[in-house]
Amino acid sequence: MKGKSANYVVFDIGSNKVAAIATNINKTGESTIIAQVLQYSGGFKASTVVNLEAAENSIIAAIYSLEKECNKSINEVTISLSSGFKSYYINHTLKLGSQPINKQDIKKLIQKALADFSLKDQEAIHYFPIKFTLDKDKVVDNPNGLYARELSCQIHVITANSLMLKNLTNCFARCHIEVGDIVLSIYADGLASLSDEEKETGSIIINMGSHISSFGVFFEGKVLYVGSVPIGSHHITSDIAKCLSISMHTAEKLKILYGDVRPELFNKDESIRIGDFEPENSYNVNLTIPVSKLSEIIRPRVEEILVLLKKEYDNIGMDHLIAKRIVLTGGGSGLQGMKNLVAEIFHKQVRIVKLENVPTFAENVNNVAIYSTAIGMIKSKALKYKKNSFKSGEQEELGWAKKIFLWFKENV
Repeated sequence: MKGKSANYVVFDIGSNKVAAIATNINKTGESTIIAQVLQYSGGFKASTVVNLEAAENSIIAAIYSLEKECNKSINEVTISLSSGFKSYYINHTLKLGSQPINKQDIKKLIQKALADFSLKDQEAIHYFPIKFTLDKDKVVDNPNGLYARELSCQIHVITANSLMLKNLTNCFARCHIEVGDIVLSIYADGLASLSDEEKETGSIIINMGSHISSFGVFFEGKVLYVGSVPIGSHHITSDIAKCLSISMHTAEKLKILYGDVRPELFNKDESIRIGDFEPENSYNVNLTIPVSKLSEIIRPRVEEILVLLKKEYDNIGMDHLIAKRIVLTGGGSGLQGMKNLVAEIFHKQVRIVKLENVPTFAENVNNVAIYSTAIGMIKSKALKYKKNSFKSGEQEELGWAKKIFLWFKENV
């Protein structure tokens, strides 16, 4: 946009794509998108670096494209994380004097709680104050300006695997790019996809990604829990490829064009000629399969993913708090019949995310949904500039990413 330059760059790195956005965020939290880039990525699998050289090439290509769009060098980015994370709850209490509670008291309480929190091979990447309590029994939304003898806080801490973070940071450092921060993908998905009412009354956001399916629980404007299972839409494609002895590329096409989780709906005469998709495959040149057969391959894997997610969700024991709502996003949500199947397994109302076009995109982009995580990452940053931070779940910068980057800069 004329007169504005990008001051915040986000990279949503998936197993197959990089969605990057450069934006300008002002001091009041208003953001203007300057440029965006979408391209194929290699070397990553669910935020894990599996091939360093290929991952570096993906980063360099995306950075080069974004710099051309912005007409500006990029030295620092915020990246997404879709796997290797866990939720924890911690509590801490601070003795107070005769003065009213101020922001420094609240900050000191949270810092002490985080300083006492330590887990081997885990690094805190997000924290959200969930509940403030005055003198052990008075729960308040925001204690600032109130009197008490002691202030307690319950904090939701999200951690990630330390070695995974080092590998990601190292990969960017080798490209001379600093990782300023990391945002959990499912948290960003919630910020981008949930309405204010859904965040307030309670909802579950589910993302069926390529190699991992994850969920986040939102209530009263806060993130209460996040979880995941290591199965996604890639495994559905793999099942199709194995069962029909076809390539992954063809299996993905069939899934997109004919994917459905309701085999009982199809007439046995409805069929797919595999040779139309793989004319070079002499084994399958005359092979024809019923559409119902494809659905019979897809359904068990989708059920497995949803049942595993439901099991992990049930373990946290929060269902009595949450409204009967699920919001479904990610590649797997595009399968026909998904809405009803999710509703059947979770016993909740379900809607599938359909994001509107973003007016400030540098150019017209029809498929805004593929940028949803990146848009949520921008919203996460914008929240830090806005008031009522404890209600919205704002967090202090943890600063670990810069420390790791500086170490790599000096030692690699």
